[in-house]
Amino acid sequence: MFNIRSIPLKNIKAHPVRTFILALLAFAQAACFFSGINIFREMRQELSNAGERLGADVIVYPTAAASKISTKSLLMQGTPVEAYRGRSMLSGLESCEDILDVSCQIYISDTLSDGSRIWIYGYEPDTDFAISPWISGDKDTKPEKGSVLAGSAVETADDDTVMLYGREWPVAARLEETGSVLDTSVFASVDTIRDMISASISNGKDDYASLDPETDFSAALIRVYEKDKAQNAADWINIHIRKVTAVAGEETLTHTALGIQGTSGMMALTAGLIFVVLLLAMFITLSMLMKERTDEIRVWYSVGASQGIVRRMMLSEAFIIHLAGAVLGVLVMAFLSIITGGRLLRIDSISTGLSAAGFSIAVTVAAGIIFTYTALLSAANRRTV
Repeated sequence: MFNIRSIPLKNIKAHPVRTFILALLAFAQAACFFSGINIFREMRQELSNAGERLGADVIVYPTAAASKISTKSLLMQGTPVEAYRGRSMLSGLESCEDILDVSCQIYISDTLSDGSRIWIYGYEPDTDFAISPWISGDKDTKPEKGSVLAGSAVETADDDTVMLYGREWPVAARLEETGSVLDTSVFASVDTIRDMISASISNGKDDYASLDPETDFSAALIRVYEKDKAQNAADWINIHIRKVTAVAGEETLTHTALGIQGTSGMMALTAGLIFVVLLLAMFITLSMLMKERTDEIRVWYSVGASQGIVRRMMLSEAFIIHLAGAVLGVLVMAFLSIITGGRLLRIDSISTGLSAAGFSIAVTVAAGIIFTYTALLSAANRRTV
């Protein structure tokens, strides 16, 4: 009797104002979802990076070294000092239940051609959690043996190498600006530090000839399970580990770390509330529009259309309108991201962009169909009363 497939399209064309309102609502819904997902993901990543860049929760120095460092200049990424002890003295750290990770560093230095001193951090890329978050670009970059990481202010040759101990060392990556001694320092794996010590001896500097980068350390950086337990861990180390001094991060750093964790939770809660508000707005609008279509529905019933046929027509119409509006909303936001170079909306990668787009469209269309169906049931109930 009825060509159901053609009727939804005819209804859409016959009521341009209603179609525009529904499509505009779907457009706004999908655009908000799409941009919100990407903004939320970016902010979470930025907060995560900020938390990781705070450095260690506790830093442990040989007691002789700790006396040479001012607490005002102490960096939780490691403050370089020429003091060395065997790592065996740190073996008791495993008994402290508050400690999550330990990463050792060893510091050596060289004198540049202009007479200035440059510090070289020997660190362990596989266990490091303090230096890696500052790497510009890929945070997982691990310098191969013979190559180094360079601070943001380290001068390099045209071939992107740095001269140390009379030898050129390729720069695998740079650190972002920190505003500290890290900017003028070089960072190398333990294997490369061993080669540097050999180079320094060949270059007439035997200050580090007795060092073994694999068994000696200058500082041990510690991360704890709970940020507010950092001072407890430092106190435990100072009591139970001999000939070392443990210093917890400033109280402000602990509060900052806890604040970042709290902010991430609040962001998730806020995003959820916005999601609910947008869905509520869609439901209210569809309910209002469905009330205005009561006479139209009665006409269909009067000409013999069953409830099933009416519902299929209405739901097909809702699907077409919400799909078109949602796709357009996502495309517009993606286009704005492209033309603004990511300043308006940053999309990390094609895969994340497609997943966010698909989710936004699916949620918008599903919500439109569900709320249309709910409004139809309400209209049917009013008809039977």
